Amino acid sequence: MYHWIFTFLKLCWRIACWFFWLSWGIFGLGVIMWYTLRWWPGDRFLPVRLINYFMPWLLVGLLPGLTLAGLARRKWVALTLAVPTLIIGLTFAPLFLPRPAEVLAANIPLKIMSYNVWYHNQQVAEVARLVRQEQPDLLLLQELTPAMAQALTTQLTDLYPDGRLYWAYEPEVLQGIISRFPLTPVELAYDKGRTQKVIAETPVGPIAVWNVHPNTPHPWARQYQQITGLVEDIAATPGPLIVGGDFNTTDQSEAYQLVGQYLNNAHWEAGWGFGFSFPAHRPRFREVPIVTPVIRIDHIFYSPHFSAHSARTLEDSGGSDHLPVVAELIVGTLER
Repeated sequence: MYHWIFTFLKLCWRIACWFFWLSWGIFGLGVIMWYTLRWWPGDRFLPVRLINYFMPWLLVGLLPGLTLAGLARRKWVALTLAVPTLIIGLTFAPLFLPRPAEVLAANIPLKIMSYNVWYHNQQVAEVARLVRQEQPDLLLLQELTPAMAQALTTQLTDLYPDGRLYWAYEPEVLQGIISRFPLTPVELAYDKGRTQKVIAETPVGPIAVWNVHPNTPHPWARQYQQITGLVEDIAATPGPLIVGGDFNTTDQSEAYQLVGQYLNNAHWEAGWGFGFSFPAHRPRFREVPIVTPVIRIDHIFYSPHFSAHSARTLEDSGGSDHLPVVAELIVGTLER
């Protein structure tokens, strides 16, 4: 009697183990297939687009599975998990490797801050506190309602030591730029990433500053068309250029890669870690955060006229659903 029970349990255990390793193998093959589909059809295919957004989080499943498969000497399972783990690991490795800091030149670096303050955010004082804390030379704001724009500029009139503050606001797209330097509005390119364009008259010369907030990729074609138009303008801009904002896309998307052909990303050049910026709201259970930002969709780009000295994501959102991102850029030569 006991022999039959033992045999039955042993069979159940073997079947369970077989399904366990089969599941890990299918997961690994699925990730490999996803990576292949990135080449075609790419972001047009919704599953590919979604996984691109959460690509770093695949390691949460791959690393434990690879470890278990290695310990259990399941060679084929380990291989199917090792390939995507290696690919994803190498993709993001530069964000975790030590890098030499840019040596500050005689010029003081420009501090750029991009901050989606959120339509529904009523905590103007908290937003102002974060801005005062950072004192950026150029502040790019998205989802800035007229009421917050008026209240914020009032609270920040003494932001800079010399008492001068310049700002440009586009109520049509709820975007604004606050600056230490005089600003000249140039254009609002609504169909090209909802791009607010200004010229900042800095001590080292005029710099084109663009504040962008493309639509979400729903539908994908609309956002891709906006980014394509934005990139056309970038390619046609020979002078120094800084582009920042809420791009509504991660660094693994096709749209992002278009921008990356012409501009450098401050976080990838001088930041550390994944730098997730959204969503910033963190529900807590007994004071322990149970939700954390899971993607980075806020970026600061710059032309080759600059180099990045530092880049970071703030830990405080000031009531917004985005974390602000900050970069310090060293000005090289503006004659290119």
